[in-house]
Amino acid sequence: MTDPETSHPASPAVPPPAPPRLRNLGLPVLVGVLSLALTGWLWHHEHQAAEARMRADFDFSVRQSVSRIEARVASYEQMLRAARGLFEASDEVSKEDFQRFVTALMGGPEFSGVQLMAFTPRLPAADIPHHVATRKALGDTDYTIRPGDEADPVAPVTYVAPPTPGNRAALGHNLYADPLRRKAMLQACDSGGIAITSRIALLIDAPLKKPAFAIYLALYAKGHPSDAPASRQAALKGWVHMAFRLADMIASMHGEGSPGIALRIYDGPEAIPAQLMFDSAPDAAAATPRFTAIEHIEFPQHSWTLQVRSTPGFELGHSNNPAHIIAGAGTCVSLLLALFTWQLVTGRARAFAKAQTMTRELREREEHMRHMAQHDPLTQLPNRALFSDRLQAALARARRERSPAALMFVDLDHFKPVNDACGHAVGDSLLIAAAERMRECLRESDTLARIGGDEFVVLLPHIDSRDDARQVAERIRASIALPFHIGPHLISISVSIGICIFPDHADDEVGLMKCADVAMYRAKELGRDRLIFGD
Repeated sequence: MTDPETSHPASPAVPPPAPPRLRNLGLPVLVGVLSLALTGWLWHHEHQAAEARMRADFDFSVRQSVSRIEARVASYEQMLRAARGLFEASDEVSKEDFQRFVTALMGGPEFSGVQLMAFTPRLPAADIPHHVATRKALGDTDYTIRPGDEADPVAPVTYVAPPTPGNRAALGHNLYADPLRRKAMLQACDSGGIAITSRIALLIDAPLKKPAFAIYLALYAKGHPSDAPASRQAALKGWVHMAFRLADMIASMHGEGSPGIALRIYDGPEAIPAQLMFDSAPDAAAATPRFTAIEHIEFPQHSWTLQVRSTPGFELGHSNNPAHIIAGAGTCVSLLLALFTWQLVTGRARAFAKAQTMTRELREREEHMRHMAQHDPLTQLPNRALFSDRLQAALARARRERSPAALMFVDLDHFKPVNDACGHAVGDSLLIAAAERMRECLRESDTLARIGGDEFVVLLPHIDSRDDARQVAERIRASIALPFHIGPHLISISVSIGICIFPDHADDEVGLMKCADVAMYRAKELGRDRLIFGD
């Protein structure tokens, strides 16, 4: 017989209980993982925001490059029209009159890229001998028309300014012999406005053939109708024109350029390598840019294509962003939280006291990081990201309530000379003082933000009419016009303000920002110290 005590099945083995130290690790590990996950989410969010800011800064640099070139060419057109006015105001303009006029006209920095300005008459073959004899009698003893064919008509360079030896070598050169120049000259004649050549090489640059271009404006005989192409051709006397090396023109502007931005300019409507006229960073061609943009500048009868790209220096200029701070600080805080939880589990009384302290410190750090991510470090005003959030919220409310809102771009006039003369420390103090004055002109519900350099934006979410926005802008302008006492310095500045009304001028964030930006630049172009409403 089987012993009953030995016939029972064997009981399953029960695992021994885990050591207390291992049981205590579960909660700290869970807290650490959750904290790291939160840190990762915050880092990702701030990284995306930093990327958006970089994109916005790049887009602004693109618009700035295009607007500077367009403004520079417009200033050249004004110079040519002034020269045409000289010939229209006088029956006879001498070489000396022309040179004195051009020398006085070219005194501004916007004309530092100009190689020469010239007057070129249109001569039929029968007038060539008399024209050459007259020029020699007036002192141009070596004057000849070249190329020397007897084609009817010819267009010899007769006056040049400034009269440098290199520029004087162009005297007598028949511009009609060059098909590219002749095409632009005929376009200027037919249109009555300016005409820009395709890429050419200046005579002074042969045989190097540096990329250059010329702008022509036709002169017409007094008393003859010039309201149609046929009548303009009949009344044509000649041209005033300017010649440029493109590299010199861009160099004269890009002392104001944006760091980390490379610019290529192509002749024509497409970015074709054979039509490349200018490359500000040829050494960066092998690197893949993070941002690129293609823009077109349209001139009468002609166009340029601008390829703008970022360089590694652009990213370095934006490397100091809160995402790195969040990642580092969040990782450290996660480890500290895990350690703290372990201490809490193993020593309740001590951990409870430390929990209160560390929770308060964590909250302060998170608030500090959030503040850093959303505010300008110098003026403590909202930055571009926080302002964008408030603008979107204000527009949503305005749409619901069908009420107007206003956006203003405010730019300090002549701030750079203050920085250069008094130093950046004084410039920073001036920015802080100007921001405080502007803030005093606003209501609690309004938002003032600094978006870079000496540029500020103002959001007025509650207005009844555009006159409300005008009154606020006038208060800001009057407040800034009062002298600033910065240390031993007494500084006087002004502001240029561009105003855009929702929904009259634009109905979304991008449209309002662009409208106000354009209006502000128009205020600067009209002489600064004024406010302009958007179109």
